Amino acid sequence: MCIAAAVVFVAGGYFRPSPAPYTPRDPALAGFPLLFYPSADRTTPAKAFVFFVGNDIGFWGAHQDLAKRLAGAGYDVVGFDIKIFFGRISGDDASRARMIGDSVATMIRLARHELGDDTIPVVLGGHSLGAEVASWIAVHAAPPQLSGLLLVSSRSRGHLRATLSDIANRSAPAEPGSYSIAENIAALPASVRVALVRSTDDRFRDADAEFLRAGAGRIDKWSVPWGGHSMSNILLAGPFIERAVAWTLQR
Repeated sequence: MCIAAAVVFVAGGYFRPSPAPYTPRDPALAGFPLLFYPSADRTTPAKAFVFFVGNDIGFWGAHQDLAKRLAGAGYDVVGFDIKIFFGRISGDDASRARMIGDSVATMIRLARHELGDDTIPVVLGGHSLGAEVASWIAVHAAPPQLSGLLLVSSRSRGHLRATLSDIANRSAPAEPGSYSIAENIAALPASVRVALVRSTDDRFRDADAEFLRAGAGRIDKWSVPWGGHSMSNILLAGPFIERAVAWTLQR
């Protein structure tokens, strides 16, 4: 997506989160940019706690639609708006990383407890920049019972900030402080499955061969026809992502 197009969508309100269906009771969660989508079936425990990281635009319409779909399938989903979050973090790369790791670990712990999910499996996921950040969280701030990592439209490298270059989507970050997604995948415990979801026409699809090598026997890929890098059509992409999440929980 070009910058001009992104500005038009933002101006139109498309990327602003609509109200989530659940307001946390714990006041400690009020300061975090999280949106809660509990499982539609509250009579049984959720299949997993899914912590889904938005991209450089925020936790936008397609992410909200995906969260609602997964909640309808029996998952407790919490969306993380990293655009807002990164805007609050200052300092050099090392201090930012420490602050981000500590903050994310705290918010995941509190969010799980809020939904009664302290002991069920966790799937960390995200889209584009959010997928790259999710891979970093899985290595540097992994929650207990981490079962899976869901990477939707990930580039080959990521960083702990949201920039105009991310919005332009012309290349992966390469500056000091950026990191390799393949290296994060390789560093995961053997028990963590990695699900890669990619459109067949995503310009960053060449990164997948390296991801698959890094994941060895615990990674699989789902190819979405004509979904684009944005994966904005959840009617099209949603079934693939849902199957990928379920696969990460198989043992």
